[in-house]
Amino acid sequence: MSVRWCKMVNNLSAVDQAAADGFDSVQLTVGLLMNLSEQQFVRQKDHLLKSGLVFKVCAAPLPMDVRVTQKGFNLYIWTEYLKKAVQRLAELGCRKLAWSDGRARVLPWEGEVMSFKEQLLQFLFMLCEVAGHYDITVLVEPLGPRRTNFLNTMEEIDNFIPLVGKKNLSSMISLRELTEIGLATDNFTRYTHLISHVQMENPLSAAGVRLCPRQGDGCEYRPFLRALRDIDYNGIITLPDDADNDGLTYCRTLWNE
Repeated sequence: MSVRWCKMVNNLSAVDQAAADGFDSVQLTVGLLMNLSEQQFVRQKDHLLKSGLVFKVCAAPLPMDVRVTQKGFNLYIWTEYLKKAVQRLAELGCRKLAWSDGRARVLPWEGEVMSFKEQLLQFLFMLCEVAGHYDITVLVEPLGPRRTNFLNTMEEIDNFIPLVGKKNLSSMISLRELTEIGLATDNFTRYTHLISHVQMENPLSAAGVRLCPRQGDGCEYRPFLRALRDIDYNGIITLPDDADNDGLTYCRTLWNE
């Protein structure tokens, strides 16, 4: 059983260093690609595909300031945006698109709660429809109450996905969110069908900060990795953008123990 080790990148100039550090894969955000003109994208795509890396998981389908669950969200405008975005992802070989922006799905505490839930359902239906044309699965991550007030546990995700009604909708987990979402490592087997992607970071890092696991950082990562092995996880594990060869080597060593 093996996994691919991936690195988040915040700019395209970091891709070559990720390859030099020994990563198998890089996790791009949609914004990095959508900020490019057509000519720039063609040039970047050629360079990226020659890097030897794979780009099977990408993230953040919408810009960070976009809120799906608020008045003024225009589904038609964002449909056109995502058609272009997903096509670019597919040209790089993307197969999973992770959506982990809790602010984008925050619901009001009163008033039009149900209408905004329906708006979110429509958005995810559309996104899955667009992604499905390229055999891409959309991943919605459960997040703790400090980041959102909707879809805070794996159980809620499990109950929510059938409402969208798309087969290419699944979920993922991040190590730093496990305590917040109330998911113990000995309960992974219950949600094996939803753990379609994994992000691994130092769970003690400050809110909003992702740090790569490192030897001597005071965290015990073995139970998390052991739980993944117990469910025969063989996908991609993504490390934060500060990960380097030392961090990657440490994580690989723990996985192989």
